[in-house]
Amino acid sequence: MTHWHVLVPRRLYTEFAHLSPGGRRAVHDALALLAEDPRSPASAAEPIRTVELRRLTTEPATDTGATVTLLYRVHEPEGERPGRVELIFMLAGP
Repeated sequence: MTHWHVLVPRRLYTEFAHLSPGGRRAVHDALALLAEDPRSPASAAEPIRTVELRRLTTEPATDTGATVTLLYRVHEPEGERPGRVELIFMLAGP
């Protein structure tokens, strides 16, 4: 069982729908990685005070070669409650 929940806001659903099938698979794999460890070495911290913002770029999509960059916020676990990974923004491109 993971100690992290990944929260995807509804406003990003349309953005994900516009990705190619390979792009959606790359995002799925990246979100699975975040559910395991939101501070993985593949991600990078963004310098902002009082909030932990991080970004992660997916592997290139198998069909188009495009990558997707995800910007997210990490909320620490509280007691028995799992931590949260809150997706804030995504940017897709070549």
